[in-house]
Amino acid sequence: MLRFLLALCLALPAAAQEYPNRPVRVVVSLAPGGNADINARVVAAALAQSFGQQFIVENRPAAGGTVAVEHVGRSAPDGYTLLVGALGSHVLNVGLYPNAPVNPITGLAHITISSESAMVAAAHPSLGVRNLAEFRALLAARPGVVTFGSSGNGTTGHIAAALLLYQLGVTGQHVPYRGSAAAFTDLSAGRVGFQVDTMSFIAEHIRAGSVIGLVTGGVARGPAIPNVPTGAEAGLPQYVASTWTPWSAPPGTPPAILELLSSRIAEALAAGPARDRLLGLGNTIPTGMTPARTRAFIEAEAEKWLPVIRATGATLD
Repeated sequence: MLRFLLALCLALPAAAQEYPNRPVRVVVSLAPGGNADINARVVAAALAQSFGQQFIVENRPAAGGTVAVEHVGRSAPDGYTLLVGALGSHVLNVGLYPNAPVNPITGLAHITISSESAMVAAAHPSLGVRNLAEFRALLAARPGVVTFGSSGNGTTGHIAAALLLYQLGVTGQHVPYRGSAAAFTDLSAGRVGFQVDTMSFIAEHIRAGSVIGLVTGGVARGPAIPNVPTGAEAGLPQYVASTWTPWSAPPGTPPAILELLSSRIAEALAAGPARDRLLGLGNTIPTGMTPARTRAFIEAEAEKWLPVIRATGATLD
């Protein structure tokens, strides 16, 4: 890895070799406390150490991430304003906000993916359900009554919950919040019935017993919550849902800077405290996510998820 970085630096244009020579802003499209925010802070700290320069995290959690996307998409393409988002901000919003000023797929330069995390459905004990079958029966008996919280309209948690309800053939009432932590505050108090969120966020609460894990959207059980079944194990094999944490920059950012950031993030996540922190939360860390592969990955995810929005009828309620 060190030989690769040395060779890369020797090949970089002068502007990239001087980068960064002042603090870099890392704009997060979601609220503090969620998976994207944790990724941003963990990786930003590693980048600061690697480059010897400040990487300052700034949360802009408005309108499902479209505000952050627009801000970064219209910033100077010099590598000093970066964006950290999620499946919601980078793909789902294309279907939910068709008239957004900046298209997150085509209107940004993409750097890498720092982690992936399966989505997990968790219910408050007051619902009286212990598994997905009992959950389906309860909602079928009370159509549109049981509430579910999410980190906001159009976020991954919102759409992953809508997908779960659609595949179960039941309905619920969506209550959007400003971030996963705010939604969980009401879930833990029993003011909403259930929440679908990242394993990295919800696992510790399931382990603590404050909520009951019903199903994970991962293809395998998560080591952080081994007692929570996959969709296939719970009788809903078609339920597969995970989010991921993309790093992006304004369009026109020099490719050499994108490649440099991608390689430094990969180096930070190959070993050490940043990797340990993200894995410990239940994330997986993809490898080989160069800028080109990251763009191809995001485009493939759009082909998968945009039909889901149409099929579920999910709206910005």
